[in-house]
Amino acid sequence: MKINHSEYTISELLGMLKKREVFINKTYQRGAGLWPDTARTYFIDTILEGFPFPKLYFYQSFDRSKRKPIKEVVDGQQRLTTIRDFVENKIRLGSASSNYSGLKFDDLDEETQEEFLMYTVPADVILAADRPILLEMFRRINSYTAPLNSAEKRHSEFQGAFKWFINDNADKYSHILEEYGVLTPKQIVRMGDAEFLAELSLVIDQGITYKSAQTLKKLYKKYDEEFSNQEKHQKIFDSFFDTLTADFEPLRDSFMMKPYALHSLFTAMTHLKYGIPNGAEMLSYTPIKSYYEDLDCAVSELSDLADAHETQDIEGNHSGYVKACLGTTTKVAQRKTRSKAIIQALLCE
Repeated sequence: MKINHSEYTISELLGMLKKREVFINKTYQRGAGLWPDTARTYFIDTILEGFPFPKLYFYQSFDRSKRKPIKEVVDGQQRLTTIRDFVENKIRLGSASSNYSGLKFDDLDEETQEEFLMYTVPADVILAADRPILLEMFRRINSYTAPLNSAEKRHSEFQGAFKWFINDNADKYSHILEEYGVLTPKQIVRMGDAEFLAELSLVIDQGITYKSAQTLKKLYKKYDEEFSNQEKHQKIFDSFFDTLTADFEPLRDSFMMKPYALHSLFTAMTHLKYGIPNGAEMLSYTPIKSYYEDLDCAVSELSDLADAHETQDIEGNHSGYVKACLGTTTKVAQRKTRSKAIIQALLCE
């Protein structure tokens, strides 16, 4: 088997498709049209913004009837058909594209159209391989791929509204999660940001619950076809992260930025300002339509909680909060204790 590592511009690929020098082999590919509109928009936006995407794989053989080589697409059908449909004005970009929402290809200015058509796509062209060797090659490639974690499995299984809402907000806020010490770059690469944001949405949707892969999967499934509360969730996300980076910047890199602690800070703040399901019963506080009453006092009290957590002070004034930060941190009882203590800190009680 021989493999040529090549690069093609989108313009070249479209020309090859039109001349039938490249065609889809449905033995290897799923049927076209499986990507929903949001996924197609996000992929086109990836190109328009100049980000890379995974390489294509072609299998080259010789067509004796036409006396010329032809290439079969063995990996990349959805990407190629989406590109072709966009250039043929069959796709209008949706909200998954921040800068080009509502536009078709012909709506782009001439310079942007040219940049899109000249975008370079990496491709491996497989030569001199029979079918069993070709299949073995992909088996070997897949055998060295790390097993998918729960977040990666969900984003592979679901292609609907909620998945893309989480994806968009991961793009928007993952840098804050890294800069504030909530997640490491390695965790973000493995979709730890998507996992965390989905947990925050779960709070908005269901209140304080136990975290499990199954619980989050049910949330993705619930809002897969239609995410009716998307505007509400987005408003709460934006308000929380704006406040975190402005008012609560002194908490950066403190133990209040541990993922489970920040989850409880989000729970407490969201309940105080908007209310969460069963929040009044579980936390013994009713919403006040604000995150805090006195900012300086709230920051000081939250810093005290973080310091007690860091020193594991289980004998002091914040012993209940500290104990709820140690050991299992995703159970309802621990989340309830932490969130209530944080509410008291926000209200300076």
